[in-house]
Amino acid sequence: MISVRVFTSHPVVRAHYDRVLAAEHDFRLVEDTDRLQVGIFDGEMSTFEAVLTLARPKHPAMRPLIVSATTDNEACLRLLFRGICGWVPCEHYEDQLVSAVRLLASGGFWFPRAVVARWMQISPSQTTPSLPIPLTSRENEVLGLLLRRLSNKDIAAVLGITDRTVKFHVGNVLNKLQVRSRQELALTWTTAFRTA
Repeated sequence: MISVRVFTSHPVVRAHYDRVLAAEHDFRLVEDTDRLQVGIFDGEMSTFEAVLTLARPKHPAMRPLIVSATTDNEACLRLLFRGICGWVPCEHYEDQLVSAVRLLASGGFWFPRAVVARWMQISPSQTTPSLPIPLTSRENEVLGLLLRRLSNKDIAAVLGITDRTVKFHVGNVLNKLQVRSRQELALTWTTAFRTA
């Protein structure tokens, strides 16, 4: 059984999604459980970000799926960087929702192929090791995104902070690691911390 929960405050949206999901014999619609596998979030809901943030610690194994208006590949890429596992356009929920839930429950991602291909290209092959230089937790997050070659604008979108705040953190990271540019950071990082 795949345990699924719909996160929306709109009763009509809930009724539509529940109808599609309830038709599947191996889906179990839940309201509140520690074993939630897939959470479906109404991306058109004004409180969507807050609801997702509150749901994550309560359901750590949950794989989030967003249903929202059609968006471009860059917006989908930002969703992936924020830990979202899939996106279904509102206008195609009846055709795609069941397949997307099944794929997420099996550990996959539901995004356009071009988005996943781009994600794989910019995902670093190494993890961020602990450094003798004390970086704050936010600076470590920024460092990880810098190593994926994200722009300040994309880092801001992923972390939910302003471009100006990102610029501040990037400056701190570069200063603490004693490099002058992003390019030098990437070169130094891949040379010094390459993993097998």
